[in-house]
Amino acid sequence: MGVKYTFKEVIDNLNSEKDKVKGHYPRIISQGSISTQDMIEELSHNSVERATELQKSITLIEDFIVRKLKEGYNVCLTNFGTFSLSAESKPVQITDDTWAESIQVKGMNFRTSPKINRKLKDTTFEKK
Repeated sequence: MGVKYTFKEVIDNLNSEKDKVKGHYPRIISQGSISTQDMIEELSHNSVERATELQKSITLIEDFIVRKLKEGYNVCLTNFGTFSLSAESKPVQITDDTWAESIQVKGMNFRTSPKINRKLKDTTFEKK
């Protein structure tokens, strides 16, 4: 079974009529989302002890990543990927007049490792 996809028309609102980019691009059709609990159940193979260990491990890793991001680190899980934060504030004219309190977390970024990208290269696709 492959990843289902369809094609979506390119909508170019930036260029003039004669310079508009035309065509279609592939769009992945999600089969749904797998929750943490779903993952734990599948990985534990009906072992209550293993499920408990997995849940505790996931919670510890989550707490560690959040704590280190709050301390200003990027968190690189070797052969998996790197977590980092992005920040935002209202536009300012003079950066020296900006207070740290006016800056907030915009989001968390995740960049997959080259190893994960290589593992995904052999993904097969099926047209919807």
